Amino acid sequence: MFRKFLEMLRKGDLMTQALEDSYKMFEESVSLFETVTEAFFGKEYPQGFDVYSEDRRLNNMERGIRRKILEHLSINPRQDIVGALVLTTVIVHMERIGDYSKNIHELAAKKNYTTDCKYYNRSEVLARKLIPTCRRAVEIYRKGGAEEAKLLIEELHDLKQEFDRNIDEIMEEKEITVKNAIIFSLLFRYLKRVTAHTMDILTSVWQPFDLIDFFREESPGE
Repeated sequence: MFRKFLEMLRKGDLMTQALEDSYKMFEESVSLFETVTEAFFGKEYPQGFDVYSEDRRLNNMERGIRRKILEHLSINPRQDIVGALVLTTVIVHMERIGDYSKNIHELAAKKNYTTDCKYYNRSEVLARKLIPTCRRAVEIYRKGGAEEAKLLIEELHDLKQEFDRNIDEIMEEKEITVKNAIIFSLLFRYLKRVTAHTMDILTSVWQPFDLIDFFREESPGE
């Protein structure tokens, strides 16, 4: 135990390191989401970019943060318990943003959709609203601004409802090809899930632990 204590002192505060790593993980998950979403709408990937490597990197970051939290608690079992629980909760959402980014990449790679579809234009407009909003979420998470987090969650909630409205409309659409209906329903769904995970991360900034992931009473299906 004493050897572990000395190792911890040499490494510095593991909880601080884990928190700093979570900032980086959130930033990288949003960056991955932005890159693949831009690719869906026609932008070339950066040279050497590989979505699966980036997704594995996020997975490794999540495991690394967990290890630091576990090591910290093994030395200080009564210290920073709430902080440890919060971090282990939010990094799951960051990892899920990476998963949905991978799903968007796979939609784009199939090239089974047409750009003259009205849902292509709608999804592009909404995605270009969501991307900078997610970037703002990263900064708010880093700064810990509770009121800013609450206001941004409201914006994200509005976007989430827009994605739902478009999915519902596609279900009733009579003049859309089967391929476009499938692709854009999935795209709106993935964008909605990225939005929801970003909201869940922001709840950690202003909600007590037992209310993290709960913004307001959601209706079934949300």
